[in-house]
Amino acid sequence: MGLRPGGQEPVAEVETRGPKNGLLYEIARARPVRPMTLAKEYALDEAMAVRQTCGT
Repeated sequence: MGLRPGGQEPVAEVETRGPKNGLLYEIARARPVRPMTLAKEYALDEAMAVRQTCGT
């Protein structure tokens, strides 16, 4: 939905089989995701390139 919690506390928690549970937030109090800056996009591209390159 393109939203982030925006500092609010979770209203519920969903149990999963794994080590982490899912947190649920109110949609009405959520805020839009901040747009990615060019610097962040460049850093992410660099990190993905390193991650996909064989070290040997």
